[in-house]
Amino acid sequence: MESKVLRQERKIYKVNLFYMCVIIWSIVVQFLPIPFNAYQYVAFLVPISIYLFINRKYAERILRPNILDFKSTIIIFAIWFCTLPIMVSIVTLYTKLFGDTLADIIANDSHDTFIGNLLFTAVTPAIFEEMLMRGIILDGYRNKSNFVAALMNGLLFGMLHLNSFQFFYTFIAGFIASYLVFATNSIFAGMIIHFINNGFPIFLNYLYPSDPNVGYASSPSFINCFVSLTFSVITIYMLVRLLAKVNGINLKKGKNISDEKIFNTPLIISIVLFILFSILLIALL
Repeated sequence: MESKVLRQERKIYKVNLFYMCVIIWSIVVQFLPIPFNAYQYVAFLVPISIYLFINRKYAERILRPNILDFKSTIIIFAIWFCTLPIMVSIVTLYTKLFGDTLADIIANDSHDTFIGNLLFTAVTPAIFEEMLMRGIILDGYRNKSNFVAALMNGLLFGMLHLNSFQFFYTFIAGFIASYLVFATNSIFAGMIIHFINNGFPIFLNYLYPSDPNVGYASSPSFINCFVSLTFSVITIYMLVRLLAKVNGINLKKGKNISDEKIFNTPLIISIVLFILFSILLIALL
């Protein structure tokens, strides 16, 4: 009985250890002579496939492959729209504090064709990153409260991008996407908002090409920023509750909360590696 309890209480350690291996592997892949288009396939699909093969008995629980209805999809789109003021505020604040050199490099790291951009910037990340983060990693935190699981998922999702610029807004994106999965019991909720978030700028730029001579917008006033952010947070909260109601999900449903600690050795190593690699990236600019 004691060994069974011990195994049950090591779910977070197990998934944090897997995440640490993904971070290490992702850093290694950065230095391998592989095409840029192949990065996500090598860095994410390989470890995802290994993990799901080993845990194939639990694949359905991990991936939650439940189809969403049209109403849920519309609500998810509305939630994404409400996240825009938050994301814009984060990007604006970052570039104001740290400059836009790193932001420009990441923004210009695109493909030559519209189809290539859409495939490798929107479709591929929406599938692989969601299977990894809102599938495998979120499942590892299933015995924690929804808020703690979503908060940690946001943190780990932010670190997955291995740079300080993307960390902050992907932290928020990961937190929200986790709640969408909770509210629908479907990984497709995360995939949809991920695809929209990455794909909409590509469609917009294709229809209305941006002027490379135009920089980032100037910062709005504090009052306007506070009002828009407050409205966004409240609206997102209400829409997530509506999404859960549409799908018959009780987000406050009681569950066994594990006492297993979150900040274990694998997670601490992952955090240190992310910080060191982020510093190295900035130093090389």
